[in-house]
Amino acid sequence: MKTVSRRLRLEITILLAALACVPMRGAVSASPEEMGEASQWVAAKFKGVAAAERPSVGLVVLANNDPVQLNARGGRPLKIVDTQYSHGLYCHAVSKVVVRLPGQGKSFSALVGVDNNEQTSGGRGSVVFSVTVNSKEGFRSQVMREGMASVPVNVPLDGVWEFVLEVGDAGDGISCDQSDWAEAKVVLADGRELWLGDLPLLDKARAPYSTQPPFSFKYGGRPSSELLGQWKLERQSQKLDEQREQHILTWTDPQSGLCVRCVGVQYHDYPTVEWTLYFKNTGTADSPIIEDIQAIDTTFSSGARGDCIQRYQ
Repeated sequence: MKTVSRRLRLEITILLAALACVPMRGAVSASPEEMGEASQWVAAKFKGVAAAERPSVGLVVLANNDPVQLNARGGRPLKIVDTQYSHGLYCHAVSKVVVRLPGQGKSFSALVGVDNNEQTSGGRGSVVFSVTVNSKEGFRSQVMREGMASVPVNVPLDGVWEFVLEVGDAGDGISCDQSDWAEAKVVLADGRELWLGDLPLLDKARAPYSTQPPFSFKYGGRPSSELLGQWKLERQSQKLDEQREQHILTWTDPQSGLCVRCVGVQYHDYPTVEWTLYFKNTGTADSPIIEDIQAIDTTFSSGARGDCIQRYQ
């Protein structure tokens, strides 16, 4: 909506479609992580509470010779000796990967070895695998080469939210040091199981959601981002039913009497939020022009790979 003339007292209602920023891979249910993201967004936008910055869930690659590959090597299954694996991480020494979890970790397990392929066959490659938890080394392998049987890894995580996987070059360079963290899996303290190969690759931690409203407009030629912080703000929340909670934000301009009301509904069975935006002149005179109303003006991000980074306007 571009421009609204203010010759009469006015009430505008803008109904917004629901927003859900989750990967839609055919699934109809949402993960606890997705529900948590939605709750953090609602807390910031409707309650004015910005969560302290916490690392995003996923894999942060601090070092690796070529990209880390998830659940495959070059489109083919991971392979140690003659056994193929459909889950895990393919890394090339020298490699260092930080695993960031959505909750407290209980244990990490994997089978490690040099990947068997046309480049490593004949015993090529020489690597050392290690796992560090809370700055303490929880596992270190002997020097491993292609053709050697996989070595099981079982490391207690003792409630940490992140830990580190490393692959060293055994001191003789990185030639053919193609390494597999096969069947790499984390069990969380609450019993959930996570395949590492299903976690996103992250470049850096995402900033917490801002408390800026998820909409924008111009009023008398000035952007709402400059105005709303100076207006009176009232917040209300109430439970509508078992699956829905309503949040109401009301800003009032003390000079013109313009009232901007945002009525949001948060769903607790899916990471979805919808809201209705109202403008009403409660003063006794015509108010300035309202223009460039962007009922949705916000950014969502689920990771640095860009699988769900959107600026909505």
